[in-house]
Amino acid sequence: MTEIEASEKLKKYNYLVGKTIAQDTIAAIMPVPIDSKMTVEQMFTMIFNNTPHKLFSDCSNFRIVVMLNYQEFHDKGVVLWKDLDDVLALLEIEEDN
Repeated sequence: MTEIEASEKLKKYNYLVGKTIAQDTIAAIMPVPIDSKMTVEQMFTMIFNNTPHKLFSDCSNFRIVVMLNYQEFHDKGVVLWKDLDDVLALLEIEEDN
């Protein structure tokens, strides 16, 4: 999806932050560039550590990912994440296009 489509999808599903999936809580939802040289884990780590970054430069294809369990990141530096589509399926939310 394009950066604009990713932004619209992020706005649409941002209300999920704070919801629980199994034992995990949704901590953040973020569009990430598929063609980035960084991993999803590196991107979330940069954001939560307030490291200056430019994630969207020269990227044209995005997906939306969900960070789970902020406490795991805070305590151990471990980023737990899932693709938004997987989270929607787990929560049994039908996406209306």
